[in-house]
Amino acid sequence: MQFKRYFTCFNTKDIESIYADTVIVGSGLAGISAAYYLLNLGIKPTVITKKSATRSNSFLAQGGIAAAIGFNDSTTYHFEDTLKAGKGLCVENNVRILVEEGLERVIDLITLGVPFDRDKDGYIKLTKEGAHRLSRVLHVKDKTGYEIGKIILQYVKEKEINLLEGYYLQEILTEEGRYVGLLITDGNRQYVVRSKSVILATGGYSGIYHRNTSAYNIGGDSIGAAFRSGCDLMDLEFIQFHPTAVYVEGKPGWLISEAVRGEGAVLVDEKGERFVDELKPRDEVARAILNKYLQGSKVFLDITPLLERGIDFKERFPNVYSILKEFGLENETKIPVSPSAHYTIGGIKADINGKTNIKGIFAIGETASTGVHGANRLASNSLLECIVTGYKVAYSVYVYNMYAKIDNINIDNEVSEKKELDKNGRDELLKKIKMIMWQNVGLIRTEESLNIALKEIEDINHFLEGFCNVRHLYDLTLLAKGAILSALARKESRGVHYREDFPQERDEFKKHTVLTPDFKINFMEV
Repeated sequence: MQFKRYFTCFNTKDIESIYADTVIVGSGLAGISAAYYLLNLGIKPTVITKKSATRSNSFLAQGGIAAAIGFNDSTTYHFEDTLKAGKGLCVENNVRILVEEGLERVIDLITLGVPFDRDKDGYIKLTKEGAHRLSRVLHVKDKTGYEIGKIILQYVKEKEINLLEGYYLQEILTEEGRYVGLLITDGNRQYVVRSKSVILATGGYSGIYHRNTSAYNIGGDSIGAAFRSGCDLMDLEFIQFHPTAVYVEGKPGWLISEAVRGEGAVLVDEKGERFVDELKPRDEVARAILNKYLQGSKVFLDITPLLERGIDFKERFPNVYSILKEFGLENETKIPVSPSAHYTIGGIKADINGKTNIKGIFAIGETASTGVHGANRLASNSLLECIVTGYKVAYSVYVYNMYAKIDNINIDNEVSEKKELDKNGRDELLKKIKMIMWQNVGLIRTEESLNIALKEIEDINHFLEGFCNVRHLYDLTLLAKGAILSALARKESRGVHYREDFPQERDEFKKHTVLTPDFKINFMEV
């Protein structure tokens, strides 16, 4: 399957231009952290977001942010726990930066005024989550992402950054392997954004699964657009399925924070029997739950131990409580749960400073794949990654922009025939893509299931090439194919990637998969 370099119909000569020193695509915690630190360096970025600035997955993050701030903790312990969870695939230098500079960035948040929960003596309360050896997760009840994001966003707005809400990315424009601009639209009118550099911070691709915790239709299509621009992608097969999403037939899989288990909630089957250590790494807990369902038993998160300890569930977890209320479960002590696609470890291959293989294109947060999470992300390291890479990319962009210039080259991708697919047709194809991935590229995979998915995704991709208004779907098929090819190439089970036909880790695959724009999979040493 080859792909078109540009899928959208446009001619930049006929489109109004917007000029910026640097543009950030995405207003989640990674994007606004980058904006915050760029402003401190004297660069005023333009931020583009397809929703309002507060509508992102990181703003919905419940559990907290991990940092070795406890009296008995150390960055060495945090480093070691992250490596252990990553099952041999973590890039150790990047992990060391994550945990050491992460502690510094969390202190930045404290001094900014993020109201992390404190005990009666005024000390910051720390929660223990899965695969952490001790309590090191800072939180603001169960709306940590929102409280962190709110304060940073308020700061950057007060500095009057150029915030373009309601616009989404269509094309990344390049010339001879170098970034030159973006094509964006609000659904009615297109603009060319001409800047020295771009930071992609648009989130992950768990939204390509039928059952997922991703909000606001975040699906990862910008990663597909970056792929078409020449960016290499890495570790796409590693999709983390959160063990505990509310399970009500026909309803969305809203997340129940790992912090609920950290506070003592237990997982039980229909007989009320506990069957797994709830604080094991997420891949192990998720598969244990799935196996119960395959055996014909539902699974419940029992919050009775919290209540017996005198914890006011509504007070400690107001966000989770409101979710349960949506389902009519607010008075239940046993909440039906099952795994749901949650966090994507793969993405645009980048270093810890956000640099990709295309000059001028930087990627951070869940959009990027830097190797800090290995084959399985340690709980609450995601928000930490956002603020660390947001900080690092600001300095990287500062240096790049010193030598870059805004290029006014024009690109023509007009076509004579503009055939359009109606909304019902687009909606049905999106549902089909999600179901293909859920049924065949989920928690448990085989060569047979992966090959079924590959053929069906390629058929959809070929069909889409006949239309000019399906760029979003087209980029999702590129991303889906990349994930399938990566899963086929990794003939082992490691972390969140589980092959039923290759159930063990194999030393020969202690490497990262790298997908190049010719759809070849290369293995890169850790």
